[in-house]
Amino acid sequence: MSRFRGRFDYTIDAKGRINVPAKFRKALSPAADETFVICRGPDRGLRAYPQDAWEKFEDSLASLPSTPATEKMARQLFSTVSDSRLDSQGRIMLSPVQLKIGGITKEVTLIGRPGYIEIWDTARFNAYTGVEAGAEDGFDEAFYNSMQLGANAHG
Repeated sequence: MSRFRGRFDYTIDAKGRINVPAKFRKALSPAADETFVICRGPDRGLRAYPQDAWEKFEDSLASLPSTPATEKMARQLFSTVSDSRLDSQGRIMLSPVQLKIGGITKEVTLIGRPGYIEIWDTARFNAYTGVEAGAEDGFDEAFYNSMQLGANAHG
C-alpha cells in the first residue's frame, strides 16, 4: 500500500490540473502505473487513490450488502470517478464535477493519508480544521475518541 504523508498547497490551473508532490509520486507502487483514480470523499473533499489501491477499495465496495444506503453511496461515489495518469510535469486532472463537489476554484491542498490522497479547496480545508481561525478545532476530542475506538477494536 502506498503511504502518503504531509500537506502540500498548490494552485490549480485553468484546465483543472494539480501538482502531485514528488514525495507522493515516489510513494507510488509500480502496480499503480502512474495512475490515480479520483472520486468524491466525505466532507465534500476528493480522494485520489493509486490505481492498484483503488482496485482493492472497489472490491471491498462490491462486497458490501445491497441496501438502499449502500446503493445510494455507490451511485454517488461512482458517478464522480475518473482515472488520471500523471502527465510529464507530475500533474493529475480533476473533472468539472469533482471541482464542483470540492468547491475548488484556485487554491488546493493535498493531504497524504495511508493508501490515498485527500484533495481539498484550501480555504475549506483551513476552515474545516480551524487552522486559519486559530479556534478550537475539536482535534483533541476526535483523537482520543478515535484512539479509544481503536483500542476497543484490538482488545
